[in-house]
Amino acid sequence: MKKPSFVLASLVALALCVGIAVVASAAPGKLKCFSGAPATCSVSQDTVTLDTSTGGFAGGYVTNSKNPGASLGGVTYSFQYNCDPSDNSTDCVGGGSPRWSIPISAGGSGNKVAGYAFLDAAGCGSNGTVSTASPSCAVTENADLGGNSYANWAAFAAANPTFKIGNALPFVITDTTEPGTTLIFAISST
Repeated sequence: MKKPSFVLASLVALALCVGIAVVASAAPGKLKCFSGAPATCSVSQDTVTLDTSTGGFAGGYVTNSKNPGASLGGVTYSFQYNCDPSDNSTDCVGGGSPRWSIPISAGGSGNKVAGYAFLDAAGCGSNGTVSTASPSCAVTENADLGGNSYANWAAFAAANPTFKIGNALPFVITDTTEPGTTLIFAISST
């Protein structure tokens, strides 16, 4: 399984924070999407359609989902997904995709993003839901945070009591190729 790329996460986070280049489409309201060619994305009501079948990356986020400075135990991030056209929860899963990329501030760094924590569909059992509230969703941190893996978000929070949510937008992303699209919906970050 390939590891999620911190460089890609940083690029997307920077673009989301400053509103440049990769923002491809926005629906009225709070749900937006982004993509890097040749991938595409679109938003319709509460669903983001991500097409990475020919390469690239695509994802979605909620514009008011920043929780800078919040304790890890005080937040919940979740989304649901479906692989289209197969209408299942396995064909679009692979290589750490689709996944949450959650900005993390390490102890003593204020709300500055020190790295990212990732929860992906395979690490949650490929059951159609990825959530920090699930005891069966594994968490992986990127190398900038230590590169460790945890059984779930509660274990990640317990092992890192000085970590907080960093000052950047958390986002859902996919960069795996599959014959079709990945539908992301019920994105929630509280």
